[in-house]
Amino acid sequence: MMKQKRFLVLNLFFWSVLMTHAQGNLFPVKMNNKWGFIDKAGKMVVNPEFDAVGSYSESLIPVKIGNSWGFADANGKLYINPQFSEVRNFCNGYAAVRLNGKWGFINKQSKGIVTPQFAAVEDFSEGVAAVEISTSWAFIDTLGKIAINPQFSRARKFSGGLAPVQIGLAWGYVNKADKYIITPQFEKAEPFSEELAAVRLDGKWGYINKEGTIVIPYQFSEALDFREGCAAVRLGNKWGYIAKDGSYLINPKFEDSMQSDDSDKQFSEGLAAAKMDGKWGYINKSGKFIITPQFSDAGAFVNGVAPVRLNSKRGYIDRNGRTIWMQLN
Repeated sequence: MMKQKRFLVLNLFFWSVLMTHAQGNLFPVKMNNKWGFIDKAGKMVVNPEFDAVGSYSESLIPVKIGNSWGFADANGKLYINPQFSEVRNFCNGYAAVRLNGKWGFINKQSKGIVTPQFAAVEDFSEGVAAVEISTSWAFIDTLGKIAINPQFSRARKFSGGLAPVQIGLAWGYVNKADKYIITPQFEKAEPFSEELAAVRLDGKWGYINKEGTIVIPYQFSEALDFREGCAAVRLGNKWGYIAKDGSYLINPKFEDSMQSDDSDKQFSEGLAAAKMDGKWGYINKSGKFIITPQFSDAGAFVNGVAPVRLNSKRGYIDRNGRTIWMQLN
């Protein structure tokens, strides 16, 4: 397994960029070792001229020239000059940036709203961001001021007014007043999504509501966030989908794969990537394959376009399974 993981890391960058193309009408492509962007019709709209790119988000694109990252606009024109060693997509008006080994945040005017000073950060969500200060995690506001004091072993983003936080080995949930709404008791805990959160106890995953009540019993080997009213869950080595009452919408029958980001198994625009007999296709919420399994890997649909891999070639398809762009070599 470790050997396979190392192999995957070596091939991760190209595929990860295609798989995280969300939140826009531009989609990253690589030609002659340079990156550009196509639109959903497959037309090149930003010529391949960057050494690396992120995904189009909130009207800006992370781009790398040489060893430095900055941001370009939807036309490929530099908007924030490359100057950072690492950047993330803009999220809720702010982007995490790394400089001299430390993380901070900028806004779209390229102002350093929060000076790089943290070992690690989460993106801003609901007006605050989790940051690592020394060996503890805290939350800051958009001005960089401490909103919740450093005290956690780990912290995740706020969602629905609550954030998963870890004290010692146990995870619970706090509100923005730094009050535990759900006492730390879980082995792992995910942010809330559609009023439910996946949590793990005694090696099994289930779902709780915002009062901390278990509403879908611990039974799954793995459990993802609810999206579009359903959640992908794994029993053993098979994936299926459940409704919010815990009943199966689609019984576990799809294959597991280390080569795909689990989040791409979630439904997006009514379809989800699913693997059968070693190939990936797309199913609807009845579990019927709308796009026949034929791909070596597949990602989520965004604005009617999904990234796929066919043998060694990467590309994009539309909701009818038609290829809109495919890597030439």
